[in-house]
Amino acid sequence: MKDPNHYADMYNAYEKNPKKIRVLDSTLREGEQHPGVSFTNKQRIQIAWMLDYFGVDQIEISPIVSKDHKEATKTIIKQGLTADIVSHGRALKEDIDISLDCDAKWCAAYLGISDIHLKDKLRISREEALERAVGTVEYAKSHGLKVRFTVEDGSRAEPEFLLTVCKAIEEAGVDRISLPDTVGILRPIGMYNFVKKVREVV
Repeated sequence: MKDPNHYADMYNAYEKNPKKIRVLDSTLREGEQHPGVSFTNKQRIQIAWMLDYFGVDQIEISPIVSKDHKEATKTIIKQGLTADIVSHGRALKEDIDISLDCDAKWCAAYLGISDIHLKDKLRISREEALERAVGTVEYAKSHGLKVRFTVEDGSRAEPEFLLTVCKAIEEAGVDRISLPDTVGILRPIGMYNFVKKVREVV
Protein backbone atom coordinates (compact mmCIF):
# COMPACT_ATOMS: atom_id res chain seq x y z
CA MET A 1 0.00 0.00 0.00
CA LYS A 2 1.26 3.44 -0.88
CA ASP A 3 2.03 5.94 1.81
CA PRO A 4 -1.28 7.80 2.37
CA ASN A 5 0.66 11.06 2.21
CA HIS A 6 2.16 10.22 -1.19
CA TYR A 7 0.16 12.70 -3.25
CA ALA A 8 0.49 15.49 -0.72
CA ASP A 9 4.25 14.92 -0.63
CA MET A 10 4.29 15.17 -4.41
CA TYR A 11 2.65 18.59 -4.26
CA ASN A 12 4.93 19.71 -1.45
CA ALA A 13 8.14 18.74 -3.24
CA TYR A 14 10.41 21.56 -4.34
CA GLU A 15 11.79 21.77 -7.84
CA LYS A 16 15.34 20.47 -8.10
CA ASN A 17 16.46 23.85 -9.38
CA PRO A 18 14.01 26.35 -7.91
CA LYS A 19 14.19 29.95 -9.02
CA LYS A 20 15.71 32.31 -6.49
CA ILE A 21 13.33 35.05 -5.44
CA ARG A 22 15.17 38.04 -4.01
CA VAL A 23 13.38 40.35 -1.59
CA LEU A 24 13.96 44.09 -1.56
CA ASP A 25 12.51 45.98 1.40
CA SER A 26 11.73 49.68 1.13
CA THR A 27 10.52 50.36 4.68
CA LEU A 28 13.28 52.93 5.16
CA ARG A 29 12.23 54.78 2.00
CA GLU A 30 8.59 54.16 1.08
CA GLY A 31 7.70 53.55 4.72
CA GLU A 32 8.69 57.07 5.70
CA GLN A 33 6.53 58.55 2.96
CA HIS A 34 3.43 57.51 4.88
CA PRO A 35 1.76 60.48 6.62
CA GLY A 36 2.89 60.77 10.22
CA VAL A 37 5.82 58.35 9.90
CA SER A 38 9.28 59.68 10.66
CA PHE A 39 12.02 57.45 12.02
CA THR A 40 14.97 58.58 14.09
CA ASN A 41 18.39 57.50 12.88
CA LYS A 42 18.56 55.01 15.74
CA GLN A 43 15.27 53.48 14.58
CA ARG A 44 16.49 53.35 10.97
CA ILE A 45 19.59 51.44 12.04
CA GLN A 46 17.54 49.08 14.24
CA ILE A 47 15.11 48.42 11.38
CA ALA A 48 18.00 47.66 9.03
CA TRP A 49 19.42 45.14 11.51
CA MET A 50 16.02 43.45 11.92
CA LEU A 51 15.45 43.25 8.17
CA ASP A 52 18.90 41.73 7.75
CA TYR A 53 18.11 39.21 10.48
CA PHE A 54 14.89 38.25 8.65
CA GLY A 55 16.95 37.47 5.55
CA VAL A 56 15.95 40.35 3.30
CA ASP A 57 18.30 40.50 0.29
CA GLN A 58 18.30 44.24 -0.27
CA ILE A 59 17.42 47.20 1.95
CA GLU A 60 16.56 50.48 0.30
CA ILE A 61 17.19 53.91 1.84
CA SER A 62 17.32 57.37 0.29
CA PRO A 63 20.22 59.58 1.43
CA ILE A 64 19.06 62.48 -0.74
CA VAL A 65 16.03 63.23 1.46
CA SER A 66 17.88 64.98 4.29
CA LYS A 67 21.17 65.18 6.18
CA ASP A 68 19.74 62.72 8.71
CA HIS A 69 18.91 60.21 5.98
CA LYS A 70 22.39 60.58 4.52
CA GLU A 71 23.97 60.01 7.93
CA ALA A 72 21.74 56.96 8.50
CA THR A 73 22.70 55.57 5.10
CA LYS A 74 26.40 55.94 5.86
CA THR A 75 26.01 54.30 9.27
CA ILE A 76 23.93 51.38 7.99
CA ILE A 77 26.43 50.70 5.20
CA LYS A 78 29.22 50.57 7.80
CA GLN A 79 27.37 47.87 9.79
CA GLY A 80 28.55 45.13 7.43
CA LEU A 81 25.11 43.57 7.07
CA THR A 82 24.54 40.58 4.82
CA ALA A 83 21.85 42.43 2.87
CA ASP A 84 22.82 44.82 0.10
CA ILE A 85 22.16 48.43 1.11
CA VAL A 86 20.69 50.23 -1.89
CA SER A 87 21.17 53.99 -1.94
CA HIS A 88 18.10 55.37 -3.70
CA GLY A 89 17.90 58.58 -5.70
CA ARG A 90 16.86 60.22 -8.93
CA ALA A 91 18.48 59.60 -12.30
CA LEU A 92 20.83 62.53 -11.79
CA LYS A 93 24.60 62.64 -11.45
CA GLU A 94 24.37 64.67 -8.24
CA ASP A 95 22.29 61.92 -6.63
CA ILE A 96 24.82 59.29 -7.74
CA ASP A 97 27.53 61.45 -6.15
CA ILE A 98 25.64 61.35 -2.84
CA SER A 99 25.53 57.55 -3.03
CA LEU A 100 29.27 57.52 -3.67
CA ASP A 101 29.83 59.83 -0.70
CA CYS A 102 27.97 57.29 1.46
CA ASP A 103 30.36 54.53 0.29
CA ALA A 104 27.45 52.65 -1.26
CA LYS A 105 28.08 49.60 -3.41
CA TRP A 106 24.54 49.61 -4.82
CA CYS A 107 22.58 52.60 -6.02
CA ALA A 108 19.06 52.87 -7.37
CA ALA A 109 18.04 55.53 -9.86
CA TYR A 110 14.51 56.28 -10.97
CA LEU A 111 13.13 58.21 -13.90
CA GLY A 112 9.51 58.65 -14.99
CA ILE A 113 9.14 57.51 -18.59
CA SER A 114 5.39 57.78 -19.21
CA ASP A 115 4.29 60.71 -21.35
CA ILE A 116 2.40 62.27 -18.44
CA HIS A 117 5.54 62.18 -16.27
CA LEU A 118 7.73 63.51 -19.06
CA LYS A 119 5.36 66.35 -19.91
CA ASP A 120 3.92 67.42 -16.56
CA LYS A 121 6.59 66.48 -14.01
CA LEU A 122 9.97 66.40 -15.70
CA ARG A 123 9.18 68.62 -18.70
CA ILE A 124 11.61 66.80 -20.95
CA SER A 125 11.25 64.91 -24.22
CA ARG A 126 11.50 61.17 -24.70
CA GLU A 127 14.90 61.69 -26.30
CA GLU A 128 16.12 63.67 -23.29
CA ALA A 129 14.77 61.01 -20.93
CA LEU A 130 16.56 58.26 -22.83
CA GLU A 131 19.80 60.23 -22.75
CA ARG A 132 19.43 60.88 -19.02
CA ALA A 133 18.73 57.22 -18.27
CA VAL A 134 21.73 55.95 -20.21
CA GLY A 135 23.98 58.72 -18.90
CA THR A 136 23.04 57.96 -15.30
CA VAL A 137 23.78 54.25 -15.65
CA GLU A 138 27.08 54.89 -17.42
CA TYR A 139 28.14 57.44 -14.81
CA ALA A 140 27.33 55.13 -11.89
CA LYS A 141 29.02 52.13 -13.51
CA SER A 142 32.13 54.20 -14.31
CA HIS A 143 32.43 54.83 -10.56
CA GLY A 144 32.18 51.15 -9.66
CA LEU A 145 28.57 51.08 -8.47
CA LYS A 146 26.05 48.33 -9.06
CA VAL A 147 22.91 49.90 -10.46
CA ARG A 148 19.21 49.18 -10.18
CA PHE A 149 17.22 51.40 -12.52
CA THR A 150 13.51 52.02 -12.05
CA VAL A 151 11.46 52.98 -15.10
CA GLU A 152 8.96 54.93 -13.02
CA ASP A 153 5.34 54.76 -14.20
CA GLY A 154 6.43 52.17 -16.74
CA SER A 155 2.97 50.58 -16.85
CA ARG A 156 1.60 53.79 -18.40
CA ALA A 157 4.53 54.39 -20.74
CA GLU A 158 4.22 53.84 -24.49
CA PRO A 159 5.33 50.18 -24.80
CA GLU A 160 7.90 50.68 -27.55
CA PHE A 161 9.53 53.54 -25.65
CA LEU A 162 9.56 51.42 -22.49
CA LEU A 163 11.40 48.67 -24.36
CA THR A 164 13.77 51.17 -25.96
CA VAL A 165 14.75 52.53 -22.54
CA CYS A 166 15.16 49.06 -21.03
CA LYS A 167 17.34 47.85 -23.91
CA ALA A 168 19.45 51.02 -23.81
CA ILE A 169 20.18 50.85 -20.08
CA GLU A 170 20.90 47.13 -20.38
CA GLU A 171 23.52 47.95 -23.00
CA ALA A 172 24.86 50.68 -20.70
CA GLY A 173 25.53 48.01 -18.06
CA VAL A 174 22.61 48.23 -15.64
CA ASP A 175 22.55 45.36 -13.13
CA ARG A 176 18.81 45.28 -12.47
CA ILE A 177 15.73 46.90 -13.93
CA SER A 178 12.69 47.60 -11.76
CA LEU A 179 9.31 47.58 -13.49
CA PRO A 180 6.84 49.44 -11.27
CA ASP A 181 3.13 49.91 -11.63
CA THR A 182 3.54 53.29 -9.97
CA VAL A 183 -0.13 54.28 -9.70
CA GLY A 184 -1.41 50.75 -9.08
CA ILE A 185 -3.64 50.25 -12.12
CA LEU A 186 -2.51 46.80 -13.28
CA ARG A 187 -4.35 43.63 -12.33
CA PRO A 188 -2.19 40.57 -11.50
CA ILE A 189 -2.43 39.30 -15.09
CA GLY A 190 -1.54 42.79 -16.29
CA MET A 191 1.63 42.81 -14.18
CA TYR A 192 2.52 39.38 -15.51
CA ASN A 193 2.14 40.55 -19.11
CA PHE A 194 4.01 43.80 -18.37
CA VAL A 195 7.05 41.98 -16.99
CA LYS A 196 6.86 39.30 -19.68
CA LYS A 197 6.93 41.92 -22.43
CA VAL A 198 10.14 43.44 -21.09
CA ARG A 199 11.76 40.07 -20.39
CA GLU A 200 11.28 39.13 -24.04
CA VAL A 201 13.80 41.79 -25.07
CA VAL A 202 16.17 42.16 -22.08
